[in-house]
Amino acid sequence: MKYIYGIYFLNADHADKHIIRSTLDQMAGSYKQGSVVWNDGRCGIGRCEKNDVVAGMDLCVNTNGPGNTPFTSVARLDNREELIHALGVSPEESLTTSDSALIWLAYQKWGDRCTERLYGDWSFVVWHPEERTLFLARDHYGITSLFFYADSHLFAFATSRKSLLALKLASTGLNELFLAQILTMGIPDGFQTINTHIQRLPPAHRLTVTPDKLDIYRYWYLEKTPLLRLPRREDYVAAFSELFADAVKVRLQLADVPYGRLGNIASTLSGGLDSSSVTALAATYVSRRGQRVKAYTSVPLYDTTPYINNNSFGDEFPLARATAEAAGNVDLTAINGAGCSPIQAIRQMLEITNEPCLAAGNLFWMLELWQTAQADGNDILLLGQFGNAGVSWTGDVFSQSLVYQLRRMGWKKWMKQLLIRTLSADVRSRWQRYRINPEQFYRKSAINPAFAEKIQLLDQRFNDPHEQYLRAILGPRSFVEPVRDFAGALHAELGAAFGLDVRDPTADARLLAFTFSVPDKIFIDPETGMGRWLIREAMKGILPDAVRLNRKYGRQARDLVPRLRACSVEVEAALGELARGPAAIYVDVPYMCQVWQMVQVEDKLSAYINASSILTCGIMAGLFVNDFYK
Repeated sequence: MKYIYGIYFLNADHADKHIIRSTLDQMAGSYKQGSVVWNDGRCGIGRCEKNDVVAGMDLCVNTNGPGNTPFTSVARLDNREELIHALGVSPEESLTTSDSALIWLAYQKWGDRCTERLYGDWSFVVWHPEERTLFLARDHYGITSLFFYADSHLFAFATSRKSLLALKLASTGLNELFLAQILTMGIPDGFQTINTHIQRLPPAHRLTVTPDKLDIYRYWYLEKTPLLRLPRREDYVAAFSELFADAVKVRLQLADVPYGRLGNIASTLSGGLDSSSVTALAATYVSRRGQRVKAYTSVPLYDTTPYINNNSFGDEFPLARATAEAAGNVDLTAINGAGCSPIQAIRQMLEITNEPCLAAGNLFWMLELWQTAQADGNDILLLGQFGNAGVSWTGDVFSQSLVYQLRRMGWKKWMKQLLIRTLSADVRSRWQRYRINPEQFYRKSAINPAFAEKIQLLDQRFNDPHEQYLRAILGPRSFVEPVRDFAGALHAELGAAFGLDVRDPTADARLLAFTFSVPDKIFIDPETGMGRWLIREAMKGILPDAVRLNRKYGRQARDLVPRLRACSVEVEAALGELARGPAAIYVDVPYMCQVWQMVQVEDKLSAYINASSILTCGIMAGLFVNDFYK
């Protein structure tokens, strides 16, 4: 795996290459032997290989290019052929021109506006010595990460957060709002991290740094995608099918030079539409080159019946197997998480990401899946993470006829939802804030109520103008908006940790834009009332009907309760650590102990919900805090 990193002393009066070099060595850590750097005493840029391969100049493209302008990137392009034509690269040259080199050529031709023409998973950095300007950019919506730190004297960046933490900067304190949002299952904005002064550059953003200021510019607005009007419903299916198939196809080749070298393809495969569609389409393409897809499915160790409702199921293996059998060239592996307890997984994840995350109760199977995919010799891991608001969007009930709306919701719910929709974003937010009972809200999480009140959590959550704007424009699809995304960066960090090139066709910017351009009524079948009509129709003949027409939701980790009971010693040890450490300021340990007592004896859905949203989430946040203040 490749990393880029660098540092810029904003107000340096004279060049000091020795300080820059030692700082870059700090950031490279154990990989500095496989690194290449550029250094002019004010700014230093490095790129390194995690696999201990000694880096050559090809790892820092055009370091001494025209105008002595250093450039480096981590990149995989989707529209490579389009760029080759637009940039005038000859067929012969294209065979040995890397994706990073294409980005450099695009930057030379179009400047910072090149970002709008580059599709794929990429981040890049350019230093302009004469202007003393550093330019950084990220893809529209990819599986990439780019972190940065800024104060009045120093700007540092890296695709690995560990590179910034290695600098041991005193001002990187605990971001209490981020911690509170994680504890209460909120979604922090895409800029924030758990460390104050360390930020993410979200998707669809570019950043220009000068001695005087940081100028952040957003170049793509998914929510402003205009509606597409086509004559027939079938026309949307045809256009969607072509885009979706291409999004999968372009993610099946390694990005190394020579371009097009084949890699071993793996996928996560649940019983749902998104990962099943990605896996099935990938299997179709790799079969043409004599390959097979290795798919991995999480399966329970214990009976999940007490922890699901009538709309869900706890074992996704039967539907995953149906997809694999229909595809014909998919080797399916069940991941039962037996080798990693939920508490062990939490501790391991904190070592990888240096930050608590959502879905702490799912980590045991996720980490085992990634470890198994790595051990099996895979190069690329395909996901279907971003499908819910895009390729498999269920549709808005209010886009249908009044008769349909009333049949689906009934009079009371219909009137309530209609009233909510008529309110302005500001009024709606204030109304929601008024209705919330703080005590009841806090009891749904492990947060210490005193901490929540100190930072005025509820007021901050409901008085965010950007949050109000997104909910007014996108409603339940707002979580996929680029400014709110940090899942791409998380998956990039996980991929680097396990040596896997992670790719998600459902995060393809052009595909997402298309699904947002489709009128909401198209996503619902007018005859059956079934949602997700677009992807269901597109997958006819590709997915088995048992999967394609399934209306229930697969629920991974629904045996979390018995798994926690099986590692009760670890749970109690973790709770003891929280009670004795600074974590007790932020999480309500006595309440978590009460929840743990309930989880040990009750076999029902509420036990799972409390184990997931209160117990494991609180343990992860608390363990992080204790380690943070060591």
